[in-house]
Amino acid sequence: MESCPILPGQPLSPAPIARVLEEFYREGFALIPGVLSVAEIEALRRRSDEIFAAPHLAGTKYIQNEFILRNTIELDLMFRQILVRQPILGLAEAILGPDCKFCGQNVIRNRAGIAISHWHVDDVVEFPLPAGVERHDPRLRMPVQWFTVQMALSDIDSEEDGPTQFVPGSHYAGRRPNDPDHPSFEGRGPVSVFCKAGDIYLQNNQCWHRGAPHSSERLRYVLQSQYATRWAFTRFGEYNRVPVPEAALQGADARLLQVLGRSLS
Repeated sequence: MESCPILPGQPLSPAPIARVLEEFYREGFALIPGVLSVAEIEALRRRSDEIFAAPHLAGTKYIQNEFILRNTIELDLMFRQILVRQPILGLAEAILGPDCKFCGQNVIRNRAGIAISHWHVDDVVEFPLPAGVERHDPRLRMPVQWFTVQMALSDIDSEEDGPTQFVPGSHYAGRRPNDPDHPSFEGRGPVSVFCKAGDIYLQNNQCWHRGAPHSSERLRYVLQSQYATRWAFTRFGEYNRVPVPEAALQGADARLLQVLGRSLS
C-alpha cells in the first residue's frame, strides 16, 4: 500500500462525544476544533490543487463548476484513509451506528464571488410536515439517515471567508427554508461557523444551511465526507454511486473496506 500522510488519530472519550452529540442533535451542527494536523492539511490541499489543475480531468465528472472536486476517493489514497481517521469515524459511528457507510466525498475550493449561497437542505426534506403543523416535537431526537463531516483545510474565521451558515434547530421544521434571503426558525436566524484549518464540524443535512458569500482574497478549502446508516446505504443506490477501482483497494484494511460497503453481509 502506498504511503499516506493521514494519521490514525485518537477517538474522543465518552464525555466529549456526549457534548458534541447533544449540540449536534439540538442545533443541527457542532464544531470540533483541532482535529487534523498541519501536515495532513497541507497534503490534502496540495493534492486537491493538483487534481483541479490536471488537464485530463477537465470537463470530467470529477470537477464541477470549476470549484467542486467530486468522487475524490477514486483519486488518491489519502481521501479514502480520511474516512476511517479518528475521531471522525468514531463520531459517525456514534450518530449512525457501528456499521455506518461512506456515501459521498467532495472538496470545495472557492474563491471570491463563488459560493453555494442559497439556503437549502441537502437533497429532500426527509420528515416533511403538512401545513398547520409548525414543527416536530422538541422532545424527539430527530433521526439521522446520513450526515456530513466538514473539514476546514483553510482558516474560515471571518464573514468575508464565506463560512458555512446554519439556522439552529431548523432540522425540526419539517420543511424547506421559510425565506430565500433571511430564514429563521422560532426567532433564531443564521449563525456562521468560524473555524481554523484542521477544525471539523458536523452537519445535519436537514438543518437549513448555505455557504455565505465569499469576498476575501484567500481561497476557501473544505473537505466533505458523508456517512450513512447501513439501512440508507443499502436501500438507496444514490448513496453508493462512487465506485472505487479494485486496484485502488489493494492493501486496504478491513475497516476501510467495511466503511466503503465492500464487506456487506
